Amino acid sequence: MAAKDWVTEAESILRESKVHVLRDVVLRSRTSLGVGGPARLFLVPARAEDLADVLEHFASADVPFDYLGAGSNLLVADAGPSFVVISSEGLDTAPEIARETVRVGAGYSVPKLAKRVATAGLSGIEFAEGIPGSVGGCVRMNAGWHEGMFGDSVSSFLAVSRRGEIEDLFTGPETFAYRQSPGIGDRFIAAATLTLTPDDPVRIKERMKEFHDKRVATQPTAAKNAGCIFRNPPDNHAGKLIDSCGLKGTAIGAAVVSEVHANFIVNRGGATHKDVATLIDKVRDEVNRKTGIALETEVVVWS
Repeated sequence: MAAKDWVTEAESILRESKVHVLRDVVLRSRTSLGVGGPARLFLVPARAEDLADVLEHFASADVPFDYLGAGSNLLVADAGPSFVVISSEGLDTAPEIARETVRVGAGYSVPKLAKRVATAGLSGIEFAEGIPGSVGGCVRMNAGWHEGMFGDSVSSFLAVSRRGEIEDLFTGPETFAYRQSPGIGDRFIAAATLTLTPDDPVRIKERMKEFHDKRVATQPTAAKNAGCIFRNPPDNHAGKLIDSCGLKGTAIGAAVVSEVHANFIVNRGGATHKDVATLIDKVRDEVNRKTGIALETEVVVWS
């Protein structure tokens, strides 16, 4: 569907909707990398039911759309995305804690959640204190660090299918994989239920501080970045491979391979989508040429 057609069709559907609509939202201000042009239509649903009604009509009319969490693992085209953007930021219901079970909205901040459950004496997501993402995004990407993956703690989730069906689903062995969630498919995550382990809040917070200190020492946390650019190959580490190829500090425009951690690309001010995408290709080609290993991107690209 041509750009004018999908915008016109979406506008017509949204006139009858209860979903809050923003227009021409510049996405570089909503991504941790600080890159990206305007979203023509930016939806902020506050209820899964309202979104379900919109998606049902979008599906019937072939209106293209995709989902946005906190924008922490995303590279957006300078012209902006060629589809409707649906944000989870309005679905930010605070955690409801009942013993070891925590129910929380998709738009809720994961660092805030990690601190909240630590205070409640619940262990399992200490490693996530420094992941600048939303609950929905971390479920969809199965975000993690060396010490764990977010999906390990997720027992169920509320989702909306691309055809507008609301589903409350339990997780299983096939739901999550390394940095992805094949069992979720292309559903929108509206809320998640986590099952955690009781522990002494003091010990939990000590572990969180250890993770925090290690992250600050080994990652460019003070710079604009999109997290790890490449997935780790089996039995190897993308950052070590990139470093071994002498690529730290390699720059294209305002995008540069971090001197702190080679699997991060930093926006040192005014980087464009082209800068970052070209640098990603350069790094991947050089690593493949020197090691024979083909790196796969972890960052999501919107064009």
